Amino acid sequence: MVGTLNLGNEMLKNDVNNWKLIFQMKMVDFDSAIECNCDLGEGLAIGCDSVAWVDINQDTIFLHRDNRLNTFKTKFKPSVIYSIDNNEIVFGSDVGICCLDITSGDERLLSLENFNHNYQKYRSNDGGFCGNHQLLGFMHRNDPVENLGFVYQVKNESFCLLDDSLHIPNSFIEIEPSKILISDSLKGQIWLYQLDDTGNLVEKILWAQLDKGIAPDGGCLVGDYVFVALWDGASIAVFDKNGKLLKNLSLPVIRPTNCKYDAARSQLWVTSASEGLSKEQLSRYPLSGNTFVYNLGLGSSC
Repeated sequence: MVGTLNLGNEMLKNDVNNWKLIFQMKMVDFDSAIECNCDLGEGLAIGCDSVAWVDINQDTIFLHRDNRLNTFKTKFKPSVIYSIDNNEIVFGSDVGICCLDITSGDERLLSLENFNHNYQKYRSNDGGFCGNHQLLGFMHRNDPVENLGFVYQVKNESFCLLDDSLHIPNSFIEIEPSKILISDSLKGQIWLYQLDDTGNLVEKILWAQLDKGIAPDGGCLVGDYVFVALWDGASIAVFDKNGKLLKNLSLPVIRPTNCKYDAARSQLWVTSASEGLSKEQLSRYPLSGNTFVYNLGLGSSC
């Protein structure tokens, strides 16, 4: 199946001396659409020889390895993949950090302290490793408008509260050492968190404000550019590291949820959702809920 990721010429005008991305990424075909039919695909992670993501609503983990897609139904509600190796997938869930045995399918909950909020009212939403910082965000299950969420840092086998002022924490992108972008999807805001070496918050500033009706979701760093999936925006926003919007990259889904860059293979992976779409929207975006692989052609990092 063929589609395009169109960057056009606007991005080329910004900085012709910057990374070779701006010379090569004019129009890119997605190499494949992986039919996983997610209700709420999310939580991408890139491994050495595999890629994994989740369907939050369907309590499912997907593992793409050796050109095959494996699925695992989980007893804990997954929201983000932290790591993948030959034997285990480590993921964030509504009850904390868990490990999935790939061979047996068994799950175990890691014993961590100070996980004090009511997990019956809140579920995890996004997170990840941002350099040396392991983060996990939570949102209210039923009413995030009236109830603020939580962002925890996992350190010294304990949950440490980083922030409790965001409604729907998302994105979790490290753009420089200990400088991390975390979005509030409900408010359309992307915040820059500056942490010290021990993970304590030094400063938090508004990095970008999106248009009304468009929500920043998951994202990644590609060279010197910040890619952020735009829920209800049918695109990925490309920013510079100062928060200046350079370009929107059109996608074949209205609700992209996350993107991660595989530098070893020069591939951009994009998850999406079909949750809450009308018949008209599903007719216009029939690939919603699938995961896409774009070959960027930037060369291998190996």
